[in-house]
Amino acid sequence: MTKSRNTARSDQGSGRRDELQVHSPSLVDDIAFRLQSDIMAGVFPPGAHLQQDELCQKYGVSRTPVREALHKLHAQNLVTIVPNKGATVRIPTERDLREVYAMRGELEGFSAELAAGNWSDADDMDLLAAQAKLTAFVARGLAMREPSPEEEASMGARIARANEEFHSIIHQASGNTRLRNLILDLENSLPVSQIWRALRDANETEELNVRDHEDIAVALRDGDGPAAREAMSRHITRAGELLVEHLREVGFWKGKALR
Repeated sequence: MTKSRNTARSDQGSGRRDELQVHSPSLVDDIAFRLQSDIMAGVFPPGAHLQQDELCQKYGVSRTPVREALHKLHAQNLVTIVPNKGATVRIPTERDLREVYAMRGELEGFSAELAAGNWSDADDMDLLAAQAKLTAFVARGLAMREPSPEEEASMGARIARANEEFHSIIHQASGNTRLRNLILDLENSLPVSQIWRALRDANETEELNVRDHEDIAVALRDGDGPAAREAMSRHITRAGELLVEHLREVGFWKGKALR
């Protein structure tokens, strides 16, 4: 451990660490995640017009969360919104996905290397708390038997949010705001949170969400920049490969990709 942050930061972090709280994702996040999952599963094919009233009925919600969810998916390039015409489905190409993960691997690896040089006790405790939350959600997800679409989407959203928190702590510790913003832009450009669908068994799930993260955390704790960069780049590359392989297996791009 190299240094300690100010008292206010430490107190704030300890407050977050006092208990592992389970907060339900917002309704908009839930609806966006379910709609995103349905698009990725081919329920809504490319070019399909998304009628807000039909989506409200399908997901059992009002128009406001549906409208906001559509705007979130528009930012992820899964939906095209045209004023006065509504929303239609589009999907990213395999090349889109591969390019995003290649860039994320490099940028997140660099971020982890920078973070290792700045790593503090407060950062480490925050990372441990975030990982504990993620590990708990992964365990719950693996224990679910025949979950409803609502339950599956809600748990998937929780896992995605906890994973984002883990990575965000590292981005923040890098001390490079421009780098952090570039990574966030890439994360928001495609539905990367759907990686959970690509995990085929408990071992693969734990490998990506727990053991990979442990390797990253150890390198950060040791202040080993090159090791942190390598572990993070390997982790992001693995995630991208799993997602591409999964989408190929389910025929996601077969006759669908929009060029």
